[in-house]
Amino acid sequence: MADGLAAAPIRARTLLAILVFAVALGTLAGCRVSVGTADAPRAGDAEANAEASAEAKGADAEGDTGGGPTAEAPNIIVIPTDDLAAWDLSPRMVERMPNLKKEMVEGGTTFENSFVTNSVCCPSRATTLRGQYSHNHQVLANGPPLGGAERFRISGGDESTAATWLQEEGYRTSFFGKYLNAYYGDYVPPGWDEWYGISGNFLSNSLNENGATINYDPNRYHLDDVLSDKASDYVRRTAGADPPFFTTDRPFFMWLGTKAPHQPATSAPRHRDALEDVELPRPPSFDEGDVRDKPRWIQDNPPLGPDQVAYMEELNRDRMRSMLAVDDMIGDLFDSLRETGELESTYVFFTSDNGFHLGQHRLGAGKWTAYEEDTRVPLIVRGPGVPEGKTLPHTVLNNDLAPTFADLANVEAPKFVDGRSLAPLLDGSPTPEEEWRQRFLVEAVAERGSIPRPPFVNESRVVPLVTGDPLPNDWRKTSAGRADSSEEWGRPWLKALRTEDHLFVEYKTGEHELYDLKEDPYQLDNIYDEASPDLLRRLNEQLDSLRQCEAEACRTAEGGEG
Repeated sequence: MADGLAAAPIRARTLLAILVFAVALGTLAGCRVSVGTADAPRAGDAEANAEASAEAKGADAEGDTGGGPTAEAPNIIVIPTDDLAAWDLSPRMVERMPNLKKEMVEGGTTFENSFVTNSVCCPSRATTLRGQYSHNHQVLANGPPLGGAERFRISGGDESTAATWLQEEGYRTSFFGKYLNAYYGDYVPPGWDEWYGISGNFLSNSLNENGATINYDPNRYHLDDVLSDKASDYVRRTAGADPPFFTTDRPFFMWLGTKAPHQPATSAPRHRDALEDVELPRPPSFDEGDVRDKPRWIQDNPPLGPDQVAYMEELNRDRMRSMLAVDDMIGDLFDSLRETGELESTYVFFTSDNGFHLGQHRLGAGKWTAYEEDTRVPLIVRGPGVPEGKTLPHTVLNNDLAPTFADLANVEAPKFVDGRSLAPLLDGSPTPEEEWRQRFLVEAVAERGSIPRPPFVNESRVVPLVTGDPLPNDWRKTSAGRADSSEEWGRPWLKALRTEDHLFVEYKTGEHELYDLKEDPYQLDNIYDEASPDLLRRLNEQLDSLRQCEAEACRTAEGGEG
């Protein structure tokens, strides 16, 4: 634009006059709204969200906009995969993903202690969008009545997310891929300038493209490839200034959510014969030999049968095959960033909505427990000033992503946020580990599936539970009424405390689990009954301070600065 002004001074003066006029109109109309001073403690309180919006507008009237993006404000891209556990990205698997290895692992910083605080898709994604524990945003499950996209919408949760915060301060925003579970129809959530969200369940190949549903024939299109093409195209076509009223390039915020490696883990046709040598990991917790010290919902699980193990072997191979298209996606995305000159001003976050287990603790394929397999997720960050090829030991959460995006964008996050910005860890002199978070909360409501109603239901019609918990041996002897109210099938309600040294789980059934993670990283020996009273008292006190915490009180209870 600057060269054009020098060559055509008359046209330049005309454009500048239009710009000044547009800015004046915008100022008079109060067109930019900041959420920097919003204070809405719970997503479930729609009235509180409305008050927060009013407060934000009032702050703008007083001239407090929370900063807003400067000419040097960075682009921000987050790539949340679906069900990718930290243990999936073994050194051997990373070697099979050359783009992830080169662009992210070698080009950025890896957080080796990255966790989610509710290890199932929908609650975790709501946490990523709002920066809150699920007991605050109140999306508690994958579907109605306790969860799903509609609950997030009706509660007002989608009215204040990282997307709305950044958009209202001048960022361009775009969404590609998986949103929240049970998302259907033509609704486009607030905060997104461009929207290409998967509409339907985990088998869907349909995208809501800015309000219009487009179906992609799975025999012709691999959906993660479609998302990759759209995201890379977005980078190319939005590079540079936005005519006619912007003389500088506006930064963008992009969510690029993959289908992989969620079941059924369909790989792209070009990868269907790949990774034949990949084997199912079998850590010491795989088909755990003695589960007598576990809670009842684990105790009643029989040893894994050969058919179960064979299924998990193939599923694991399929999951890793499906990730090869994600690796291609990363390569294409970085190519587009380089071609447009945007790479050096772009942060990229690679992560997952939750972990995944395959046979650990006698559980089938699943998630949504407090065990390490489900709560540990990858987090790799690349961007301006982020050290290359570095690994950090700090404990970080999906609660931290939204406030981090706001901080990097020079936008003030609302006061309701529970997490803390990771920006102090993203330069060459990170906050010392002892001054960072020391503990955090893991939570989950009781698991419910399609309860079998003996004697009229055969086992083939029973919907598997998300945790992979098999049917109890005596389920055919269970009355329909008892089955509907029982927590013996599936994981009970839980609140858990994770510290550097311990995992302490409290179930609504009155049962507990306690593991010394330094001595027992695979959580084989439940030491709750033999733990010292002082240790139990300390852990209970720390758990009590977190179980219903809000905002700053959560950060205080977690310990450390921030």
